[in-house]
Amino acid sequence: MIKKNFILSILFIMLINFVNANENNSNGYKVKKRFTSSIFLQSKKQKNSTIILSHGSGGVWKHISMWKDRLFKQGYNVVIIDHHTEKGIQPHVGRRNYTDFPEERVKDLLKLSRWIKKKKWNKDKIGVIGFSYGGAGTNLLANNLELSILKDFKKKDKKLFGAIVSYYPGCGLAGGSIPHNSYVPILIHIAEKDELVIPYLNCIEPINNPNLILYKYPEAQHSFDVDIPGFKYEGIILATGRKFTNIGHDESRVLSIKRTLKFLKEHLD
Repeated sequence: MIKKNFILSILFIMLINFVNANENNSNGYKVKKRFTSSIFLQSKKQKNSTIILSHGSGGVWKHISMWKDRLFKQGYNVVIIDHHTEKGIQPHVGRRNYTDFPEERVKDLLKLSRWIKKKKWNKDKIGVIGFSYGGAGTNLLANNLELSILKDFKKKDKKLFGAIVSYYPGCGLAGGSIPHNSYVPILIHIAEKDELVIPYLNCIEPINNPNLILYKYPEAQHSFDVDIPGFKYEGIILATGRKFTNIGHDESRVLSIKRTLKFLKEHLD
């Protein structure tokens, strides 16, 4: 009996160490057939505000990692969610994929955020930043009216989030429009020369939403915040045959990042 208890104790310690090692090695929470995540902690012994990064239709790539580094330097825990791999979704820039629509993004974010909320290293409410398809998902996540008809969303989930940021969101996707009513502060960055999501058709500015801050960047195109030398992505929207170009824009990138960090500091720190 003593030997059995000893073995169980060793196995328990090994399990705890495995979980802790996973967190240290950036392996986070996973839900089969839904998502995986990678976590980057300031400290396991000290609480810090946590921010989730939700990628676009191209998947997790260097752009997301650079945002992780930027936020980590500001003192935040950062969690990168991968919406694609577990669902078997391939990059689909310029195409619509219904298995990757805003409602599915929100389901993932809710499950992940509920998990984060219980962790000892998380401080209070969570921040979320979404890009493109991810931005459409974060728009829906902040949308008081649309969430009321979403089965997976519970009223108590409103207490999870403290700040939401949306970069060049796919407003034309079902549920991805700019919210007219929000329960949480949301900051949205719109690229006025965006050829991929056509902001002047789909990203309609609400008449009055006191929780919304919306900035427009006159010279910016889709992916304007990407800070990778030589980055330029050209493609065709298959449904219409229309060409688009995603490219960084230094002035808009610097200004939007400054505004984003200020917004996060005001609502999470």
